[in-house]
Amino acid sequence: MPSALSWAITSLLLSAILGLASASLPLREHELLRYDVDLDAEPKLRYGKVLADFLQKRGPSAFAETYRGWQAWLQHAMPELFGSPALTQETQVTWLHALQAMHPATVAELQTLQAALAAASQNNGTEALDLPTLATVVSLYPLLNIAAKNTTDTKPSACTSTLVRKADGKVLHGRSLDYEPRDPMAETTVVLDFLRGGKRAYRCLHPLVYPSALQWFTCVRPGAFSLSVNARSQGIYTEHNASFRELIRRISVPGAYLLGELAEQAMQANTFDAALAVLVGKQDVSSNYFILAGAQGQGAVVTRFGNSSAADVWPLGEEGSDWSDGQPPWARVQTNVDHWVPLASGAYATHRRQHALDLLTKLGQSSLSKDSLLDVYLTTSARRGSQGRKTPEDTGVILRPSTIATLVMDPSMTQWSKPDADFWHVWAQTATIQPPSNSSMPSFVV
Repeated sequence: MPSALSWAITSLLLSAILGLASASLPLREHELLRYDVDLDAEPKLRYGKVLADFLQKRGPSAFAETYRGWQAWLQHAMPELFGSPALTQETQVTWLHALQAMHPATVAELQTLQAALAAASQNNGTEALDLPTLATVVSLYPLLNIAAKNTTDTKPSACTSTLVRKADGKVLHGRSLDYEPRDPMAETTVVLDFLRGGKRAYRCLHPLVYPSALQWFTCVRPGAFSLSVNARSQGIYTEHNASFRELIRRISVPGAYLLGELAEQAMQANTFDAALAVLVGKQDVSSNYFILAGAQGQGAVVTRFGNSSAADVWPLGEEGSDWSDGQPPWARVQTNVDHWVPLASGAYATHRRQHALDLLTKLGQSSLSKDSLLDVYLTTSARRGSQGRKTPEDTGVILRPSTIATLVMDPSMTQWSKPDADFWHVWAQTATIQPPSNSSMPSFVV
């Protein structure tokens, strides 16, 4: 039997290894810019100062590059809507009118964004998008989700969200934010503190290329809960094969929320249970995954279906309960595939999910910490046996060529401070996929 001393030495060595890995990050980072956003202000006024300061510091080129990429993506994936200048103009005008009718706050934010970009572009001699074009390109996700197929696109989403309950009962929330084009989107990503009544209510990591209604929320409300949103573009009851007319009908239904609108409603709740009720009960326009962690040890993954049917809620298990869909009761790993779809199906994102799960179970609940969870998220090595899955890429890598940011959130935190530079990372460099590691520990390579 190992002696108490040998166990102590082993524990110290493990802590040293994990601490060294966290201290030596694999990629260069962007400086974390932080701003306040007053939720009591009119939507058209909330982001004006944020955008003005940001554009003065970093300029508009990252916005322009992102939007060019999204325009090309829409033209390639949906030629029936964007295949010619005439079709594009008709689609853009129709979409903007629908947003103005039922989502006026979104259009107000877009008007502020368009004006800020136009002013900055004039200063550097470039041309900004007009409002109908801007409103359409930032709506890339709900538009692509009606594409005439039931599979992932040529550039699939790759976010990974994880809930883990430590041995002390507290839940940590891991998050990799992935989208394309990665480099310019990362440059526009900032930390926002949202104020209500002059007091900080919650903190989010936001790429400024989006308005709130179409944002991939990554947020924490200290002492209450944290939330991340993953894309869902495959599986049962998606909106694939719906017509553009049907999508217009859905966003025009009173009480129907775009993904960011629903997440914003949840973040304004005061408790985990109230936020969960919002995410489960209100009507969602698009298929999404909402991943929610509570300050009192709660956690759940909410799957929303594009046909507006009831939500699926997959909670963390009670202590001593059975595994669920191949995952231990203390962990829930959510990528971009439904949790009930097994690895053997070969579906996209199952191998990334399995790699994260393998690393967590090897680590074990007793060794969970913010540092050890971050190390799982810094994994650039492919999962053994998955390295050949390259079309679409699902090699099991977690810190990927598409990863914009990596975070570990702790909803039980009660003190406001600067964003934690040890656990909130916006990458200024693109990761490279490495071959499978010979070690059982998470690995990363610059």
